Amino acid sequence: MNWAPRVKPIKIRQLYRYARLGIYDDLLLHDVGWELYARCTDIATVADVYREGRVPCPKCSTKIKRRIDPLFSKGEGGTHENWFHCRHCDERLLWRDCRQALRDTPRCFDCRDVLHKEVVLRCACSKTWSPEAYKQSVRTRVLLPCPHCLELVRRPDPLPRDQTVRARKSRPELQCPKCQAVALHQHGNIECTACGYKRRWRDYRKSLKKKDEKLECPDCGYTFRWQAWRKSARSLRTGNPSPARDFIKKWLRCYTPQQRMIQIDTLLQTLHGRGPLAPLFIDSGEHNIRQMLDDLAS
Repeated sequence: MNWAPRVKPIKIRQLYRYARLGIYDDLLLHDVGWELYARCTDIATVADVYREGRVPCPKCSTKIKRRIDPLFSKGEGGTHENWFHCRHCDERLLWRDCRQALRDTPRCFDCRDVLHKEVVLRCACSKTWSPEAYKQSVRTRVLLPCPHCLELVRRPDPLPRDQTVRARKSRPELQCPKCQAVALHQHGNIECTACGYKRRWRDYRKSLKKKDEKLECPDCGYTFRWQAWRKSARSLRTGNPSPARDFIKKWLRCYTPQQRMIQIDTLLQTLHGRGPLAPLFIDSGEHNIRQMLDDLAS
């Protein structure tokens, strides 16, 4: 993958030096802003791969679904929650995704318009909520808008514990590593229904993490290895991609030099408060980055 490079600290220092004098260098703002935007886009892309299990092709960026689905547990950036599909747009969702979308951008539950943030949350259809009442409603409702198409979706019913355990033990999509027949996860082992292959589930999971899976793009036919892709994205891995996602969303709405400078400053101050994130964006050592962000903040 042709990942975007990290931003040079000298450009950031020069940008702030000009801003302190009331000068907005359009060319410098353009360079720093779009370099940060490209880096944020790559960080969000890598986060989506570990969350959804679909890898972008290095040639045409088509998303390819991985075949090894048992890897997507909490250790690989996934979740133990129940995935479900929106019946309107068929996107794969978690219920917490629907809640988080409303926390980030409050919307009316009836007409789905964005609410105006005043003393209270107000909709054009004359409905109002206090911030506390809105948060409580988001937490307790069973019908919420899909983050993608905004159509209402129903919260999936949690499976009883015995059914959840049974479903985890028996996964028909598992394949026997020896004969490629259907295998089952039961009694703490993976057991083949055809050749009798049997192995401890924990050891099988570890072997999957080391397996170099081959992926092929259905559009351009390009083939590549998962481990090579994963190694190339190592410098972009983070468990907190929300600052990058926020910058992507807000940067495209900036039309003046002042707005662009504000968004760059907001991102850098967010990175200042969350120290381990900053080296993903800025090309320097951790100590030097922290010193620079301290100087800019003061």
